[in-house]
Amino acid sequence: MCQVFDDSKIDGRIFAMIIDAHTHLFSPDVIADRARYTQRDSFFDFLYRNPKARIVGAAELIAAMDAAGVAKSIIAGWAWQSNDVCIEQNSWLIEIARQYPDRLLALCTVQPNAGDAAIREFRRCIENGMAGAGELNADGQGFRLDDTGLMNLARAAIELRAPIMLHTNEPVGHNYPGKGQLPLAAIYALVKALPDLRLVLAHWGGGYPFYELMPEVRAASRNIFYDTAASPLLYAPQIFRTVVNIVGADKVLFGSDFPLILYPKRQKEPDMQPFLDEARGVGFSAEERAKILGENAERVFGQSVNQATGQLVN
Repeated sequence: MCQVFDDSKIDGRIFAMIIDAHTHLFSPDVIADRARYTQRDSFFDFLYRNPKARIVGAAELIAAMDAAGVAKSIIAGWAWQSNDVCIEQNSWLIEIARQYPDRLLALCTVQPNAGDAAIREFRRCIENGMAGAGELNADGQGFRLDDTGLMNLARAAIELRAPIMLHTNEPVGHNYPGKGQLPLAAIYALVKALPDLRLVLAHWGGGYPFYELMPEVRAASRNIFYDTAASPLLYAPQIFRTVVNIVGADKVLFGSDFPLILYPKRQKEPDMQPFLDEARGVGFSAEERAKILGENAERVFGQSVNQATGQLVN
């Protein structure tokens, strides 16, 4: 049973729902026959050909959520290069979210380069209860943010009132497999062109929050949000307080990037709890903590998260 935490009190209310806004699941077909999918997708092959690279299904995620007291997770698949594989995996994600309506809310993967087919798939997924698109990856899927396909997808997202979660990377620091080259300037150009687009920039936005200190960037980026996925592998814990001081607590979403191992020196298996403990230990106010650990994800990803077992209660 999911634990309920009462450490976030606001005006006598308790926000009892912790939402992990960035997790990944793979279908039984991918788990059982990883080699077939590495042959179908060079980006998947690059990061997952090693059988030690973890891919998990719903049972493993739910168990980790229960152990850490996480009420609901936003689940993404993989940034597949083929729109046909996107469709196949999206169909599974739709079904698994329906099996766990109180615990899982799914994002779809689409290939922007597929043009009209990608838009049709996006609409199908939203009509079937998915909360948005993501985690899209410009490097892995081979698109640019100013491509016609991506721009049309973004316009469809605005029309459907659905967010897009975009993979971002810091442009400096150590290299690692999957570190991309998406320019921050390209993100800025996108949000200037489509300011109504609700955009979640994964991995702290690759440093984009710093530029919100510039008034013109802050004004253009009113619908940008930042998740904390993979943070312990990239930044010191002070990143939480630093970013919140710049952009405010309303724009930060707790996300673990489960099943990624976040503390490789002391973890052997994926576990959400140590990262939650790190986030709680930053020294946020109760109101800030409630927003980051759940309220913001509820607001960004839609009303369907209200079905979760924990809610704002009197």
